[in-house]
Amino acid sequence: MIPVALVEVAADDPVVQRMRQAMGEEMAALYGRPRHASPAEDIDPGSVVVTLLARQGDLPVGTGALRRLGPDLEVKRMYVPPAGRGRGLGRLLLENLEERARHAGAPRLLLHTGSRQESALALYRASGYTEVPVFEPYLSVPDSVCFAKHLAADGAP
Repeated sequence: MIPVALVEVAADDPVVQRMRQAMGEEMAALYGRPRHASPAEDIDPGSVVVTLLARQGDLPVGTGALRRLGPDLEVKRMYVPPAGRGRGLGRLLLENLEERARHAGAPRLLLHTGSRQESALALYRASGYTEVPVFEPYLSVPDSVCFAKHLAADGAP
């Protein structure tokens, strides 16, 4: 089997943009309305710390990013297309984003998802994230579920 490689790309990388569009279409079908059309879902490119693209050979199999949100970092637009699910790619992306957040000195890693995304909810809970009250800018986004995980810098307890 071809190994998966995680590479840093620009936030506006065309492959990442296509994956985000597919994610938006999938979420619109799941929730019955465009989920990423809310102004709360806009991402200031200047706040993005890193954007990762997971590739298996030439095939893009996942993406995820970190952005600054106050003193913390937030996981944004983590997505594995349906054909790649069930192979641990989401966990691989999440663990890599966590490590990058630790090295960046973030005290916590935050994330926002939706109540109908059962696989995502299960992954975050299994990865040590604790549900927290919905935070800005997602207070007006229906079906929001927010999580946080306290990070230890560079492997410290």
